[in-house]
Amino acid sequence: MALDPIIVLNGVSSLIFVIISILVGIFIMANYSQHKNVNLIYVGLAWIGLSEPWWSSSISFLVSLSNVDGLDEVTYFFIGNVFIPIFVLFWLLAMANLLDWKFKKQISIVYIIGSVIYEILFVYFLFTSPDFIGTKNGPVDVDYELFTILFQFINLVIVVGTGLWFAINSLKSEQKRVKLKGQFLLIAFISFVVGTAWDIVATHPLSRLILVISAIIFYIGYVLPPSIEKMLIEE
Repeated sequence: MALDPIIVLNGVSSLIFVIISILVGIFIMANYSQHKNVNLIYVGLAWIGLSEPWWSSSISFLVSLSNVDGLDEVTYFFIGNVFIPIFVLFWLLAMANLLDWKFKKQISIVYIIGSVIYEILFVYFLFTSPDFIGTKNGPVDVDYELFTILFQFINLVIVVGTGLWFAINSLKSEQKRVKLKGQFLLIAFISFVVGTAWDIVATHPLSRLILVISAIIFYIGYVLPPSIEKMLIEE
């Protein structure tokens, strides 16, 4: 049986976003060899991880090409959720360094404790009451329940909140290069929030196109390739 066109569009758009996010993360980490800045590794891994909620829909779409139904619920939920805390922790470590937080160790410990509690509950419900986590909606998409949405929302607030903080700090710089990076980062985080919120409220390929754009803009903002810097900054 052929897949519905909207399912194909959602699946393909998810796959494109995941691939672009992975490439962006790899490109960011690739700069480590030149700059020897561990934050490049942290941010690169974190950005790859931000696409995790879409890993399951992408993989399920590919599987559905052969079996129509895609992944089973347990596998779908596991792939799309279980590693999120690890990637957000990488993000927190990077922001703690870049923003020079005074209580970086304490903040990390609090987040780790909260995440461990969530992960234990998540795995328990995953194998006993997967309905508590969510309901798979066709081969590609899912309707998550409050338990899952709340944790994802908390992580979104952490990442976007600290990201905006970093971007705004960059905008205050007197250096043209740093200020330009801040402008790109601000656009990237705002578009990421818009795309994510739209995707949660009503899954649509355009929401994932916005996410793809946010990933590309984030790469430009965080790394600022010399070619773009030369084009936009007057000597």
